[in-house]
Amino acid sequence: MVTLGLILACFGSVFNVLTDCSRKKILDHQYDAALIGFWCKVVALVCYLIALGVLIACGVGLALPSIGASLKLSPAAAFLLYLLLNALLEGTAIMLNYRALQVSPLSLCVPFMALTPVFLLPVGKLFLHEQISAGMIVGVVLVVIGSLVINRQLVANGWLEPAKAILREKGSRYMLIVALLLATTAALDKWFVTSGGDVEFPVRLSRAFTLSLGKCVMLMLFFAVLAWVRLRHSPARPEKATNDSPSIVPGHFFLEAWRVVPTWLILAGVFEAIVLVLQLTAVQFTVAAVVISIKRSGILLACLLGWFMFKERGITDRVIGSFVMLAGVVVFFLTKPDAQGTAMIGFVGATGVAALALAGMTVALYLTRDWNRVTATACANKA
Repeated sequence: MVTLGLILACFGSVFNVLTDCSRKKILDHQYDAALIGFWCKVVALVCYLIALGVLIACGVGLALPSIGASLKLSPAAAFLLYLLLNALLEGTAIMLNYRALQVSPLSLCVPFMALTPVFLLPVGKLFLHEQISAGMIVGVVLVVIGSLVINRQLVANGWLEPAKAILREKGSRYMLIVALLLATTAALDKWFVTSGGDVEFPVRLSRAFTLSLGKCVMLMLFFAVLAWVRLRHSPARPEKATNDSPSIVPGHFFLEAWRVVPTWLILAGVFEAIVLVLQLTAVQFTVAAVVISIKRSGILLACLLGWFMFKERGITDRVIGSFVMLAGVVVFFLTKPDAQGTAMIGFVGATGVAALALAGMTVALYLTRDWNRVTATACANKA
């Protein structure tokens, strides 16, 4: 069953990157983030309702685990409180994610989501009582090194400049907060769906689907209220706009996005729905940090799609840094102890993988050293 969880997490990783690409296609038009969040959840809700009909036809309905007993609450009341807390945390994370995609390139934002498993170390230990191995610390170090390599051209201005750039770049700064918030919600989601002990796969799927549907509805309401508040304070809509420049039309008007990017709205909502169900099902078969590690392994694909779909250039350092961060995620995954306290590789194996990753990074940085000089010269000439 653990293998099934890993397979589901792998599919979730691919769909998660496709979700980010779809979102950026929409947000590049500078539409209001809350309104886009609302429409994505509307599309996701339609997907859930269709899937619910299929599940009911197959004899699988909605199911809640036995939560709330310690607070003397019914499962339904506890579920509602849980959804309210999740809407606050995850809604904030999604808004920051949208904002990051608006102000920064995809290949610069998404790699920092590799920090989610790092934040899951203390969160998982606190909430889920998951074990931490020495090899996992090696993975954390690799993720941190990779995040610094992304801005390695700034070393010329000082050794601390790459680290400062992470906080200085809005998109990177926002994604750090997103990673922390999503690490918290991932741990809470696992606690929710695994409450009540071990059960058969249909029940696991039913729990995952119930939580996905509930989160979708609550987040849709969250974004609806937020969008309504923001719309009240937005300027009046201009009477005319140029057809060849739809991005200059203020995106906070209610149906504007459906006129310009309907396909991407539908894809973003569908992909969101798929990712959440896959993730919530996968965490019931293996530890949350492993599922999230696999989910974040798509950072390299995000860099490549940023280059291919959005014509982002100068991504050499981002690709190298993403490789190192990906190696850190792999080490994190391989050294995470299971329920019996055993891991696929130990500290020695983790050190070996890290040595190979750092050696490859060193070679790649040396071979591309002149590429940065060309980029820097071009930027200087423009200035």
